[in-house]
Amino acid sequence: MKTENSPANSVTLEENLKKALTELLILHLLSTREYFIGELTEGLKQKSGGVLKLVFPYSAVYRLQQDGYILSSEKRISSDGRLRQYYGITPQGQEYYRQLLDSYNHFITGVNTLLDAQA
Repeated sequence: MKTENSPANSVTLEENLKKALTELLILHLLSTREYFIGELTEGLKQKSGGVLKLVFPYSAVYRLQQDGYILSSEKRISSDGRLRQYYGITPQGQEYYRQLLDSYNHFITGVNTLLDAQA
């Protein structure tokens, strides 16, 4: 049985945070260069020191593409010699990324203020 202090609850929180931040994280990476989907997973893992791991970013990538925030480019050969579909951020995606980042920073500032406050 789960208790409020069980490790399962912290895992659930971590999973929920990942789901909520997936679009922000993907757009952040794409704001620096084009990636193919497999690189996104590895890029997030590397750039977060191994903390962030997205196993299947496909649904988020396709949703961002459908909403016009990212575009696929022509398939090209990657560094491993395989033909890959690359994705890049659109101007609308850059604006959406800035909005998500502003919302994230505003929210985290409030959470940190609350947690740092002395009761």
